[in-house]
Amino acid sequence: MYGSKMCIDKDMYTHLIILIMKFLEEENFKESLQALEQESKIFFNMHRFGEIVMNGEWEKAEKYLSAFTKLDDSNHSKKMFFELRKHKYCEALCRHDRTEADNIFRKDLKVFSVSQNRINCELAELLALKDLRENEQLSWYTNATSSRAKLIDNLKLLVKENRILQDKLIFPCVNNSALSSLIKLICPSFEKETKEELIYLIHQFLNEEEFKETLHKLEQETRVFFDINYFGEYITSGEWDNAEKYLSAFTNMNKNTYSAKMFSQIQRQKYLEAVDRQQKLPSDFAERAHLFDDFKVLVERNPMLQDKLKFPSMDKSRLLSLIKQIMDWWVPYCINVMPNANNETISLKDFPTVSNLRYASSIIADKPSQEGRPLDASSGDDSNDSSCFNDNNQSRESTSLPDADSAVCPKSLEKSVNLKLQLINEPSECRTLLLPDNSFGGRVVRLIYSHSGDFLVALTQTATHKLWKWQSNKQSLEEENVNVEPQLYQPSSKLVMTNDIAADPKDSISCFALRGSHLFSASGGKISIFSLETFQTLATFANPPPIATYFILLPQDLFAFGFDDSSILVHCPFTKKTKAKLKGHQNRITCLAYSLSLNVLVSSGADAQLCVWDAVGWKKLCSKFLHSFQTGLVPETTVVNHIQFHPDQIHLLSIHEGQIDVYEAPTLNHISQLVPDKMDLPITYATYSCDGKCIYVSCKSGHVKVFDTSTLELRCQINLTAYAQPGTISLELYPLVIAAHPSEPNRIALGLTNGRVHVIEPLESEVEWGKLPFTDSREFSTTFGSTALE
Repeated sequence: MYGSKMCIDKDMYTHLIILIMKFLEEENFKESLQALEQESKIFFNMHRFGEIVMNGEWEKAEKYLSAFTKLDDSNHSKKMFFELRKHKYCEALCRHDRTEADNIFRKDLKVFSVSQNRINCELAELLALKDLRENEQLSWYTNATSSRAKLIDNLKLLVKENRILQDKLIFPCVNNSALSSLIKLICPSFEKETKEELIYLIHQFLNEEEFKETLHKLEQETRVFFDINYFGEYITSGEWDNAEKYLSAFTNMNKNTYSAKMFSQIQRQKYLEAVDRQQKLPSDFAERAHLFDDFKVLVERNPMLQDKLKFPSMDKSRLLSLIKQIMDWWVPYCINVMPNANNETISLKDFPTVSNLRYASSIIADKPSQEGRPLDASSGDDSNDSSCFNDNNQSRESTSLPDADSAVCPKSLEKSVNLKLQLINEPSECRTLLLPDNSFGGRVVRLIYSHSGDFLVALTQTATHKLWKWQSNKQSLEEENVNVEPQLYQPSSKLVMTNDIAADPKDSISCFALRGSHLFSASGGKISIFSLETFQTLATFANPPPIATYFILLPQDLFAFGFDDSSILVHCPFTKKTKAKLKGHQNRITCLAYSLSLNVLVSSGADAQLCVWDAVGWKKLCSKFLHSFQTGLVPETTVVNHIQFHPDQIHLLSIHEGQIDVYEAPTLNHISQLVPDKMDLPITYATYSCDGKCIYVSCKSGHVKVFDTSTLELRCQINLTAYAQPGTISLELYPLVIAAHPSEPNRIALGLTNGRVHVIEPLESEVEWGKLPFTDSREFSTTFGSTALE
């Protein structure tokens, strides 16, 4: 298997590498080409190697050679490394730099002391030298040009005799513009002049094959995509020269004030850290992280960079897929028209002009327009509808939460006319239970099941709590929310669990968390700890300001508390010891999520930002701002309302009022984005089912939508009329929160704006939401009602 994302044979993979190399050569992207030669190891460019040697770039020459062979691989390889280092040593002597020569001998040449007799003898002879003129055989080193030319001749002989290299010396004969010509077979509208589109395809391929050096060289030489995360790695690691070099490829300090500020910040920090090193002070990693946050804002506002931050949506391994389509046609074609042809003789050289293999209106387009499609008008066949960036013939299941890098935006998921959407309008079309309630406590703003699912807790806008309990015997638990009505629990003390309320109503941000039989809760005032058995207030702490906005339980009795001053406190309320105080947001904390398997904490804020924190040293690992795939901009409303880890503890769900995003922790690679129809906005809440196979989304329209996690396809829509009480339906009635049952993936509880809680699940005759036992066209719609970008 060759290619990290799809199965193709070695020859096809090699063909693609060669085509990319040809393209890079034609476009004079020299650094990218050299890096690809080294990382792919397919072609040893003796001419390039000779140029490096002739320029006396000894470290660069060794790096190039090391990409293909190591010192101990063979005697020929060892001799090549020896000759390079010997020449470097002799040139140092020629410059009368004895210190440098001694350093080269000690670090680079001494390793050959156990080599074969010939090299050992040469070593002894070199060590005895004080002046090259003392040895007639070595006196020719005094003329660098002629001595390096002779060295290149010697190296050429060693390369040809080296079994590791000798089959990598000939570059196949390839026509000019071969790669773009092949792409045009599938995308007729693609023109050779549209290099940017082809660069995107190559960029994705390099990223998937982890040819990282080539990838970033190509970014700098083409200047079509600025990798903010790669730039950030240099900032956070203090590699200021590399950061400046990468930035310089796209802009310079004279372009605009944003560029000038970025360059001056780099130079200033470089100077300050140099002073710190002189004073033997440790590096301030937190300062670097804050600096990178500042840089991200400058990059997004910089006219030279802001249009280079988006990457077009495309299928995984798109370039490999295109080449495979071509070869799947080309091999049978050759065998049919050339009787003596076989797989070994078939190549991409002189590829003929053929009919279009697949049709697409544009290499960039997510889906071609209806105009000009090569289909019989009467057929209605949609199978050829494809683009060069998306392959609609692939199974939807293959798109399940792809493993993507942050440098490559996830692909677009088309609206499918084949998916049948289940619409639920009537109470008879699902099972629904209105939980008993004799109080009027205002809107339900928080809702949570217990770990076992035997009770449900709600927090209202008026800072009061409600608790429903199901009977604890096994049979009733299996029937809960379907046939058995829970009890609205009230202890004998008649106490009501009520939080302190913020002095200013606008500060009444509600949050709570369960720990066994204890409830931690806040509504803008102090955090209260309640007993769920007696409703007694056991303790209060964290008197504002700042106001607690979210908190979760961590291992070792620790809690993470988010506050309205943008800080996060890692604290044990029992021992009253603080583990860490985290700063990285510019606005209040809105949610926190912890991954046990990754041991990281993720925070979201009202600054449209997600941050990942290492739960060992509590350092910020990375951060990312929310953005729209459609506009490429940060949403006008910057509040990330909720985040949640998938049961796999890797994929992270992010909920904004206008979009839902899936990221991959701990790097926050952007996997997919879902944008409902405008009529459903704003989104009020979303959560994974307990098995992670679907995402429940509630909207202000009153709709509850069930999306497939792997494809983001809409499986089912539950309308307000299916679960709300007759006579209560209005524009002001809709679900604010959803609680997913901890063991029944198709069961959810909805907290409504009228203070009531409804539990709903599919009919017993149905397997799950959106999968019906029979097909009735009256019950289905052929439109999604949303746009999913994956």
